[in-house]
Amino acid sequence: MKRKPNYKLRRNIAKVVIIILILIPIILINKTKIIHAPLYIKYHKYTDILNSLYDCKYNNKDVDKLIKELIKKKRLTEYTDDYILSLKDKGYNKNTIKYVLLNFKKSDIKTMINSKYNKDIEKMITLSYFDYELYDRYMDAKKDDEEIERTVIKVDLDLDKDNYSDTVEETNPDSLTALVNKHRYISEDYIPNDLVDMSDDYANNYYRQLQLRSEAYEWFKKMVDDAKKDDIKFYAESGHRSFKFQRTLYNNYVNNYGQTKANMYAAKPGFSEHELGTAIDLANIYTIKEDDEEYKWIRKNGYKYGYVFRYTEKWQDLTGFAPESWHIRYVGVDVATTMHNENISFEEYWIKYVNKNKKKS
Repeated sequence: MKRKPNYKLRRNIAKVVIIILILIPIILINKTKIIHAPLYIKYHKYTDILNSLYDCKYNNKDVDKLIKELIKKKRLTEYTDDYILSLKDKGYNKNTIKYVLLNFKKSDIKTMINSKYNKDIEKMITLSYFDYELYDRYMDAKKDDEEIERTVIKVDLDLDKDNYSDTVEETNPDSLTALVNKHRYISEDYIPNDLVDMSDDYANNYYRQLQLRSEAYEWFKKMVDDAKKDDIKFYAESGHRSFKFQRTLYNNYVNNYGQTKANMYAAKPGFSEHELGTAIDLANIYTIKEDDEEYKWIRKNGYKYGYVFRYTEKWQDLTGFAPESWHIRYVGVDVATTMHNENISFEEYWIKYVNKNKKKS
C-alpha cells in the first residue's frame, strides 16, 4: 500500500528553510554585532563608535582596552564614528588611529582629516619620544634625505633653533645623564660637591690640580690601570672646569681663532660638559687622535668603565661640536653599555631614555 506524503512535515521543513533564508542575510548584515555582542551590551551607549572601530579591523581585546582608556581619559564623548572612519578613509592604520584618539585634541584630529595623508606622522607616532605639540617644527626641520627619526630627535633637542638662543637650564646637573650643550646650560654657581683631586699617576697636574667627581675618577683609574696591562697608556689633560675657567678658555679661543671656529671647538661658560665634573680631555704626551692605539682601545673598551666618546664626526649634527677624539665623559656603566650596544650617541640616549621619562613624570 502506497504511503501518503507527510504534508505537515513538508510544510514545517519549508517554514524552517524560509526562516533560514530570511535569517541568513540578517545574520550577515549584523554578524559584527553578533560576534561582538558582549561589548555591544557592555558599551551600549557607544554603538556607533564600536561599529567604526570594528570597521577598522580592531579585535575585541583591542576595542575593549581602547574604550576603557578613552573613558578613563574622559575623551570618548569628544569623538564620533565619523572621526574614526574619516581617518581610516585617509589611509591611516589602526595603530595611528588609536594613538590619535588617545592623544590628539579634537582640533588636531579635524586638521588631520582636512589635510592630505601624511606618511611621516605615521612613522613619528611609532617613536616613544614623539611629541605632537612639536609636529609643525618637525615638518619645518625635515630634510628630504633625512630619516624622520633623526629629525624628531633633533627637534626634541632644540637643534632647529639657533645656538645659545632660547636655552633651557639643566636642573639636575648632579645626574650622570645631565645634558649640557649649546641649548642646555647649568647654573653659574654650580660646582659638584664630590670633586676629588686626581693624582699624578692619572693626570697632568703640572699647570693646575685636576679634579673629577669621585665616581668618575674611580672608574677612570680602573680603565687606565687595565689599559696599561695591554701596554696602552693615557692620562687626563683636563678635568672639571669652573664657570670662570671655562669663560677664560672660551674667550681665548675667540681671540685666537675667531667666534665661528671657537663655537665649534669650545663651549660658552655654563654650556660645557667639563663643568659637570665628569668629562676628561685625554693625552698620551700628545693629544689623543683617532688613529692612535689609545683611541682604538678606549673605543673598544671604554663603555665597560662607563666612559664614552662624546664628539664624533658621525654624531656632529646632534652634538653641535667638531669631532674631539680626546674628549670622553663618564655616564655610568649601564648607560655607556646601552649606548655601545645600540650604537647611539649620548643625545639619542638622553631623548629615548631620560627626557621621555621626564615627560611621563
